Amino acid sequence: MTHILGSLVKAPKHTSYEGKDADENILYIIRRSVWVLLPPLILLGAAVFIPTIIPLFAGGDITQILHSWEVAPGFATSVVIFWYLGCFFYLLQTLIIWYFNVLVITNKKIIDLDVRGILYKNTSEASLRNVEDVTSTVTGTMGTVFNIGTVSFQTAAEEREFEFEFVDDPSKVRDIISDLVMEVKGHGHNN
Repeated sequence: MTHILGSLVKAPKHTSYEGKDADENILYIIRRSVWVLLPPLILLGAAVFIPTIIPLFAGGDITQILHSWEVAPGFATSVVIFWYLGCFFYLLQTLIIWYFNVLVITNKKIIDLDVRGILYKNTSEASLRNVEDVTSTVTGTMGTVFNIGTVSFQTAAEEREFEFEFVDDPSKVRDIISDLVMEVKGHGHNN
C-alpha cells in the first residue's frame, strides 16, 4: 500500500526525521497494522454511548438523574462535556501513537521510532551494514487470519535486537530489509 496512512509506505514524499543525513533517502515507512486500532475504537465507541445508556437503566436522562442526586444542572452538563472531551483526547492519543510509531528504512539505516504517549518518544537506529539476521513471526489466530506479526532483526555492532510488532505482511517486510542489507553489503539481491 502506498497511501501515506498505509502500513507500508514506499518512497514517501515530503517526509523526514530528526538526524537524517543529507545523502540519505527514505525508502519505506512501516507502521503497525490498522487492525491494532480496532480494540481502542471499540472501547471508545462504548464510552461514547455511556452517557446515553446510563439513563436508560436509571429511568430518565443524565441531567435528571444527577439533579435527583441534588447535583446542580450546570455541573451535570459539565460532567457530560468533560466525558466527551476525555473520549476525544483518548481518540487523539490513540491515533497519534499509531501514526508516529514507525519503522523507517533508508538507504543507509533502519530507524525505530517508538511513541508510547503524547509526551514520550524513543528513537533507535541501526546501520544496514550491521544487520545480521532478520526474522518475521506470525502467531495466534488473529495474526494468522490477518497476516499480522513481528519483524525483528539482530545487529552485529551491539548484539542488540530490534522488534517491530503488529506489522501487516511481516514476511514481505522481512524480505525488503534482507534485500536492502544484502545490497548494502555488496551481495546483490537475496531472491
